[in-house]
Amino acid sequence: MNAKGGERKRLTILFADIRNSTGLIDTLGDPELGVKRLQPVLDIMKEAVTRYEGVVNKWQGDGVMAIFGAPQPHEDHAVRGCLAALAMQDGLTRLGDPDLQIRVGVHTGEVVVQTIEHDIYQTYDAAGPNVHLANRLEQLADAGVILVSKETYTAARQFIEAEPLGPRTLRGITNPTEVFKVRGLQHAPSSGVFRSGIRLSPLTGRTDEFKSLLDELESTIRGEGHVVGVVGEAGIGKSRLCFEFAENCRGRDIRVYEARVLAHGRATPFQPVLELMRDYFGLRFKQAADVSRRMVQDQLTALPVSEQLTPILLEFLGLADTQRPAEKHDPKTRKTQLLDFVRLLPHSPRQPVSVVIVEDLHWIDAASEEFIEALADAVVGTTTLLVVNFRPGFSAPLTQRSHYRQINMRPLSPSQAAVLVQDHVGGDTSLALLGRNIVERAQGNPFFLEELIKALVERGDFEGERGSYRLKGGLDRIPLPSTVQAVVAARIDRLEEKAKKVLEIASVVGREIPMSVLDGVAGLEQADLSEAFQHLRQAELIYDVPPFERRVLAFRHPLIQEVAYRSLLQERRSDLHSRVAKAIEIIFRDRAEQMASLLAYHLEHAGENLKAAQQNMRYAVWVGTNDTSQALRSWKKVRELLSGLPSSQSVDYLKMMASGQIVNFSWREGVPAQEALLYFDEAKQLALALGDLRANALIHAAYGRNLANGGSADEYVKKVLEAKTMADKGSDVSVQIALKAVLCHALRTSGKMSEALQMNIEAMEKAHEIGKFDRQTLGFDVDMWLIAMRGQTLVMLGRSDEARPFLDRILSLESSKIDPLHHVIPSIAYVDLAWAEGNAALAQEHADRAFSIASRTGNPYLRVYAQGCRGLSHMVAGRFTSAIEDLAEALRFARSRRAGLENEPRLLADLANAYRLNGDAVRASETVSEAIAMTTQRHTRIPECLARLVSGQLLLESTNDDEKVEGAKELDRARALMRETGAALFERLINVDIAQATGRSVRLS
Repeated sequence: MNAKGGERKRLTILFADIRNSTGLIDTLGDPELGVKRLQPVLDIMKEAVTRYEGVVNKWQGDGVMAIFGAPQPHEDHAVRGCLAALAMQDGLTRLGDPDLQIRVGVHTGEVVVQTIEHDIYQTYDAAGPNVHLANRLEQLADAGVILVSKETYTAARQFIEAEPLGPRTLRGITNPTEVFKVRGLQHAPSSGVFRSGIRLSPLTGRTDEFKSLLDELESTIRGEGHVVGVVGEAGIGKSRLCFEFAENCRGRDIRVYEARVLAHGRATPFQPVLELMRDYFGLRFKQAADVSRRMVQDQLTALPVSEQLTPILLEFLGLADTQRPAEKHDPKTRKTQLLDFVRLLPHSPRQPVSVVIVEDLHWIDAASEEFIEALADAVVGTTTLLVVNFRPGFSAPLTQRSHYRQINMRPLSPSQAAVLVQDHVGGDTSLALLGRNIVERAQGNPFFLEELIKALVERGDFEGERGSYRLKGGLDRIPLPSTVQAVVAARIDRLEEKAKKVLEIASVVGREIPMSVLDGVAGLEQADLSEAFQHLRQAELIYDVPPFERRVLAFRHPLIQEVAYRSLLQERRSDLHSRVAKAIEIIFRDRAEQMASLLAYHLEHAGENLKAAQQNMRYAVWVGTNDTSQALRSWKKVRELLSGLPSSQSVDYLKMMASGQIVNFSWREGVPAQEALLYFDEAKQLALALGDLRANALIHAAYGRNLANGGSADEYVKKVLEAKTMADKGSDVSVQIALKAVLCHALRTSGKMSEALQMNIEAMEKAHEIGKFDRQTLGFDVDMWLIAMRGQTLVMLGRSDEARPFLDRILSLESSKIDPLHHVIPSIAYVDLAWAEGNAALAQEHADRAFSIASRTGNPYLRVYAQGCRGLSHMVAGRFTSAIEDLAEALRFARSRRAGLENEPRLLADLANAYRLNGDAVRASETVSEAIAMTTQRHTRIPECLARLVSGQLLLESTNDDEKVEGAKELDRARALMRETGAALFERLINVDIAQATGRSVRLS
């Protein structure tokens, strides 16, 4: 005996045994008699499992273990398990032996399944904790009772009635298990699934399809009945469209008859035909047989049918009168009579117009299909409309009829899907990213989308109510709902073996699958590989990505990839990831940096963490100059991968680099200085341990930059000076010059403009000596940064003629060749210059440019500065209300995202000025007081100067003489700050009018 292969699957496991079988056998004395007594019960168990297409994989003397959903795939395996359990209890009742009772436990969950090969036969086995849970449910059950887990009940609740028993502690199972006691079957019309009492989302993105059905209804009313097929993949909304159409018909007093073909319906002959006839006669589930019989007989008297039909139809419906046995008819006669009755239904005089809806036609059995075909032919030229729905790939003769019309259901567009998401969760800002992720993952499938949201609700990730949720905290990966997994897994399991194997390998490669990579991993002949892919295309699981000469395929839906990937055992996953990584290294060696992140992903999942960290580092360096948020994520990943590795010089060096670069990129992405301190301390200690003074200097400078983001500008200067002192002790010219460039920025931030200009000049003169490694470490183009800062510094110093050439030099460059942050600096400087000169057109031009760049990049740091610029441009143009809105929003955004907080004091000063100019002295006074307090605390002298100018003007505009005197003092403080900082730009904003009685007035707009 040996195990062949193995994969992870979500299945339903059933355990059943005979209660007190040992005692029964003991009372009989003879073991042969005991076996003979129990055998009928075991036969009933086996027949029930087989009936619902499960597999008995273990006989346990007095009971069975069965699995549903493999090896034969069924997306409704939980329903089948419950129905098999009910069939066992029903069979035992019919056996009529009161001493024989069985108990059943059913559970649905992920297990490891494999084929077990014996010498002359093979069996199918399942293993894992979920198997034990099902067994414990059986042991907990009393005689004659079926117990199921919450997982099984959730998947089968549309078909079973169950009583919740609450959480129970099961032996050997760590957490309490929610247990339900199955009472029996429940039956409802097909549309009943939409009448649960839960508010339905609006029918979104289906206007055209709904109109097509209404148009067909109008044709039917005119006596031109057709057959309409609504076609679309599982979950696309076929049933919901039919429900809304049916409700519309009922609202117009049009009779609607419904039937749904069940996936497990083959166990009940003619299941959809019986359901349709019961609906036609108005029969109800669990209604007394004699009541139902009279209802059928009464209605048949009003129809032009033969007397011979009544007993045949009653027998077909299971309503034959046992007290009055009917004449026996041969099968052919019975079938002819029943088919004739079905053909009569569209001509019924009871309703002038009627609609028949048959759902999920793709599950239909051959016998039932003949009846639906007869009905399809009968509706032609009548006032009855037949609507069927089914999945792509199903073909039936009725689709070839000339009176057949088809409505194809397409996936929702991203905007339509976003509307549906918002209806479910609401518009809270905490859900924005989550909503985009759900839309991307669901790919326009409404059922998948709603199930993804439901999985988050059930996991407890939200607070609030439907339509107005908020995230409780951080969010891990969105779980794969079991309902979605069942649908997708069943599609995959129906593939022939070779195609399924290729799909599983492709799931490891990724959402997009370069054929060149797969060729090197699959280990198949080219002809076999091509054949497998053709099967996958036909099954609509993958498609070719244009341009086709690239030879790239992609999964039709991301959840197909996810389900296929989850089916792989861990050992096989790791092996495939390793092989994919090797293939990528060989095939894409000319794009090594670009592919490094993907390579790192595969190496990590192959268990090669050090190599994965090295590749993530390679990618972080490459992407850092263009995408700081991605670079930060990659450096954090490097640190995460290294955390579990033993210390060594190479590992510690990589850890130092990772933590140092996290500090370096943190300020751009709104990471608070306190959080960055953790990484700074770690990087600093590693640098000291490694004796790397050079790295230590750069780490200090990077942390200083974080301090400027909401901290003290003087502390920023101090940290950079510490770093510069370290560097100056060595002989590394490259790092010395790089630190001069950083010091230039630190001095500017603290308001020491003349010193900043001098440091800028010194750094620019020797910027060419900064080495490639230091440029990569800084993560941006130092030369461009220095040029942009030179222009910005000269503007603040009031030397605009000198500033323009530097600013225009940056503006002339293509956006693709420069860091967006540096590309925005000239516009920030020009808006300040336009403000001082009162040039509204110049301010508008550059504010719009800055905001466009910020919006395009999505960088929160740029957003703060750009929106502040736009607020200032409104002020220059006299649009003070708009100025207040933009400046207040920039401030709110900076604080909520912890990004660009170094600009917070300036935003407050500008906002105070906007309130003043808008005539709101109270808010202006409150805001300017906050600005002055903040600027003095953070040692940001330029914003302090502006804040004191605004404060002075506010006080001078007062009618209180003491306040006017204090206003004059504020202006003196502002002038002192101008001299200290060199901020001559503000001189243009001051106009002293000695002739005024107050002595002073100030123009700040």
